[in-house]
Amino acid sequence: MKSYLFPGQGAQTVTMAKEIVSEYPKALSIYEEARTITGTDLLDIEADSLDQTRFAQLAIVVHSVASLEKYRASLDRPEKAAVAGFSLGEYPALYAAGVIGFSDLLRLVDERARLMQEAAERNPGAMFAIIGLSDERVEEIISHYDEVYAVNYNCPGQLVIAGKTSSAEAAAEALLAEGARRAHRLTVNGAFHTKMMKEAADGLEGFARKITFRAPQILIYSNTTAAPIPENTDFPTYLAKHMVSPVRFTEEIRRLRADGYDEHLELGPGRVLTGLVRKI
Repeated sequence: MKSYLFPGQGAQTVTMAKEIVSEYPKALSIYEEARTITGTDLLDIEADSLDQTRFAQLAIVVHSVASLEKYRASLDRPEKAAVAGFSLGEYPALYAAGVIGFSDLLRLVDERARLMQEAAERNPGAMFAIIGLSDERVEEIISHYDEVYAVNYNCPGQLVIAGKTSSAEAAAEALLAEGARRAHRLTVNGAFHTKMMKEAADGLEGFARKITFRAPQILIYSNTTAAPIPENTDFPTYLAKHMVSPVRFTEEIRRLRADGYDEHLELGPGRVLTGLVRKI
């Protein structure tokens, strides 16, 4: 069986929008709707803007939806696949599972990005991908640092930490001293998937109450639990929790495999998740 995987923030490139429209001209209407609803022209956006959470999230989600529709258009018959996403990627997964319509998806992601950008500016943080240590060893070492958390369980030997800037920097140095091969600083200014995003999560939950959600039409796997999201989920509450909870991607992929999904198709910019799945 097959699953569709959608990437998270960091997968964006300046050329990705024009490339997908060139490959799939019908994607132009997807980008035009995004411009109408959000006021952002993703077909004409500068690199500096695309590095900002405020615009990067919207750009990745729209590209992921366009990639999904391009793939669906290539099929002779509908394909019943499970879906999953990495962090932000769970939003196009909601769309793919029929939980949310495209216009509501645009509004929700646009507001999420705005709230997270503001939260990061008010309470700056840092994130580091720690490579070459076990998850357990990373967790043990960072437990000695205030406001530093394990947030993205990418694959065995690769765990992202996040927290208050000075504490996260100190923890990264300590992890290198303890044998990590690398501590790669991510190009974000916030501590995503930590309690430092609590104010943004509260704002997102309130905004999401204005959005129409439906029960998933196909299985959608959760970053937060690594299991399928129940049909009776209260999505505003769930998405608020998702914003401040770790991304358990390693466990999620293992659960997909255990449930019989042994073929994974990455839809969206880049092939980051493809590489992680191979390592998992």
